[in-house]
Amino acid sequence: MAARQAGLSVFDAVFMAAVVYSGASQFALVGLISSGAPALVAGVSALLLSLRHVFYGPVLAPSLRRVGGWRKAVVAFGLTDEVFAVALGRLRQRPATFSWMVGLEAGAYVPWLSGIAAGAIAGDALVRQVPLIAPALSFALPALFVALLATLLPLDSGSRASGIRLASIGAVAVAGAVAGVLYFAGLENWGVLAAGVAGPVAGICLKKWRANEQ
Repeated sequence: MAARQAGLSVFDAVFMAAVVYSGASQFALVGLISSGAPALVAGVSALLLSLRHVFYGPVLAPSLRRVGGWRKAVVAFGLTDEVFAVALGRLRQRPATFSWMVGLEAGAYVPWLSGIAAGAIAGDALVRQVPLIAPALSFALPALFVALLATLLPLDSGSRASGIRLASIGAVAVAGAVAGVLYFAGLENWGVLAAGVAGPVAGICLKKWRANEQ
């Protein structure tokens, strides 16, 4: 929907989703395109937003030693935030095979493309018919990450589990506070970046503090 409102065609929106497989980068590209930014600036911005994916591979690599050659490139392409979160929970228990990873990634990639195609074709008409869903659509991506975080939190009552829960809650609270303060201070462009740094740092510090307390 955002791509169509920025003047892109249905083909453009779906093609961008197929190649630039990153929600944050796609939203940034749409915004930059609609504002008339040069293509080089848009491309570099999308690349910088996707650099976090570079850290996912080394975390999962020890559990994917049986995956090599061209198979490794296929797995790398489909390694998004959501796939990483689900795979990390699985790989804590057992190594993953190439077919399992491809199945997981296809389960994210195919609905991603079909959802973007549906939104590009019929999204505007749907919002006109049911205007109340517009705010919910804008919150869909943050809600997805909240749901992913919830699935990674341990449910047992051990000391290690309580430390992980404390670190996670503290990281979310600090990130939200930093983003909120910068937003109301008129520095919303820096809010996401600052919150993305402050939250994880707070989480790491809380986890170490809890470990020292025990």
